[in-house]
Amino acid sequence: MKLVGRDLSPYARRVAIWCALQERTIEREALATFDPAHTAALRAVHPSRRVPALVLDDGTVLIETFAICDYLDETMPHLRLVPESGPARRAAMQRIAMAHSTTEKVVAVFYEKDKRPAELVWDEWLERLTYQVRAGLAAMEAAADADGVFAGPDGPDGGDIAVVCAYQMARITNPWLLDGDYPALDALCDRAMALKPFADTYPR
Repeated sequence: MKLVGRDLSPYARRVAIWCALQERTIEREALATFDPAHTAALRAVHPSRRVPALVLDDGTVLIETFAICDYLDETMPHLRLVPESGPARRAAMQRIAMAHSTTEKVVAVFYEKDKRPAELVWDEWLERLTYQVRAGLAAMEAAADADGVFAGPDGPDGGDIAVVCAYQMARITNPWLLDGDYPALDALCDRAMALKPFADTYPR
């Protein structure tokens, strides 16, 4: 399998970590959506030139993080990172959903503040995005274990992956978004970074 997307994309990084925790061997193609040199290659795997895309060994292309991770769990049920059913599944999916929605706003802040010319930045929109990011971080902090203990029975689950990627994306791109203390999230990230799948994919 080949994963298209670089680690600066928190979505591609989530898939890369998921694969590594399931002990899958994958090829990486670090394409960037903003690099004109990558336009043709991205269009070949995603009509909207988005990442991630997962190219299966038979040539089938899967797109969008939720769908890719669902496939990964379906095809390796003994190493699922989200429970198959019941309250535990709903809890994990809600953590993923909160992290995913927060990530979307972190990325939107990055585009608005760091990619758009300063004279064209829409301050009211940036203020709204900032509020949404901070609300999401607060919700993730409240849901995280105070000591950073993973939610999975034997290690990190899909929710842990999504939360770590969301929080670290904010810290890497616009650390001013972290306007308060997030001890539980810091503890979770510290525990995660001690594991090779997280450390190896940390954007540098």
